[in-house]
Amino acid sequence: MDHQKPNKRGTLARSLVLAAVSLTAGHAGAGTVAGTGGSTEVTQIMNNLQLVQSYEQQVNAYLRQGLQLQSELKHLIANPTSVLGQDVGNMINGIGRIMNGGQSIGYNLAQIDKNFASMFKSPQAMTFSKAFTSWHKTSTDTLEGTLKAIGATRDQYQSNQDALTDLYNRSQASQGNLQALQTLSQINVRQIQQLESLQELMAAQASASATYMAAQTAKDQKMIDINVAGDDKDKRSVPQVTSAPAPKWKDFWK
Repeated sequence: MDHQKPNKRGTLARSLVLAAVSLTAGHAGAGTVAGTGGSTEVTQIMNNLQLVQSYEQQVNAYLRQGLQLQSELKHLIANPTSVLGQDVGNMINGIGRIMNGGQSIGYNLAQIDKNFASMFKSPQAMTFSKAFTSWHKTSTDTLEGTLKAIGATRDQYQSNQDALTDLYNRSQASQGNLQALQTLSQINVRQIQQLESLQELMAAQASASATYMAAQTAKDQKMIDINVAGDDKDKRSVPQVTSAPAPKWKDFWK
């Protein structure tokens, strides 16, 4: 697994957001689609991009935590007889928190794109909404599939942490510490992979949004240039006012 990928993807997403903001900054208040005086579509896209940037930072943090947990799990797997209950509890809580956070972000992004698609009739936003929804389902199915192997379902538990705790305890009771730790490790690895997939999806969304904003901003600038040129032409076409010739008063009284 390439541990540098999350940072590279995160840098890409941040760059796209900054580029999008700079594209619209020069047109703010211009009365066009990209300015505050026109449609809110591009403004909403920019707001969404900034939200994606915030989520991207959270996903980066979850990835770092997941990789750290994986390193600790490898150490425990290599020494299964030294496992302490507190260590396992901390692992489970950490994996559960990361799982909760990633799934929440995926769900929120799906809803944001769905609302945008409905408001602005955007097929592209609906496509991303479906992609995030699919990602969320895949993420939840990871734990669901593992629980199914022990005859349980996620709905039986109040939280992901509770489900993971029961899964670990059952695996430990039937197959020992090593197998129980390996089960947690497999779930954590899949979770890391899914977070990397989420980053790729977020970067693709940011790229598509920034591309659209660039095209819209160029369109707006062209309209501004046309209007300015038209105003200049109108000014040139107005005839100059000339003074009337002086009256000839000679012989006026005759």
